Amino acid sequence: MLKRLYHGLALIALINLFAFSGLVGFLVASGRLDGARVRQIADVLQGKAPATQPAAAESFEAPPVPQPSRAEIAENQAKKEFYRLVGERLESEIRQRQELNESVQLEVLRRLEEIERKNQRFAQERAAFQEQSRQEGFQQVLDMYSQMEPELAKELLKTTIKDADVVRILMEMDPNRRKNIINACQDETDRLWIRRILDQVQKIDER
Repeated sequence: MLKRLYHGLALIALINLFAFSGLVGFLVASGRLDGARVRQIADVLQGKAPATQPAAAESFEAPPVPQPSRAEIAENQAKKEFYRLVGERLESEIRQRQELNESVQLEVLRRLEEIERKNQRFAQERAAFQEQSRQEGFQQVLDMYSQMEPELAKELLKTTIKDADVVRILMEMDPNRRKNIINACQDETDRLWIRRILDQVQKIDER
């Protein structure tokens, strides 16, 4: 019984050996198994530990830094030149705008000064015209009162004209005509009025 069992186990072992040998032969023939791999498998079957392979990290080398090509270098130089030209163009436009703004401001100031001079000249001419008109008007008024009857001139001066204007008229009037107007003041009211006027005339003469 034991003998038959031994022969059976031996037969199975031979079959496995032949099958393994056929598999190995097939892998070698197809290129999937080389001599180094066969030796490693034999060492394993014999109980030998396979030689340790160096870690992948130890054999890793950093990939070389790619160097730019001539085309890339030329493209980068062209971009730099383009950006430089754009910057110069912007600086030129900004400078031109500043110069234009300064020119416009100077022109505005010049025109404002010219307008101010014209306004001052107009104001002076208007004041001179008004003064001339007053002088001409005053002369006409003076002539009118000088030609009136003293009694009528006294009443109009007393009732229609301010004291300051009466003082000026009497001061510019011919002394004889002025005396006639003064003598026409007979009642108390007239004498009070003419005394007030003559006091003002005297104060002006004393200056």
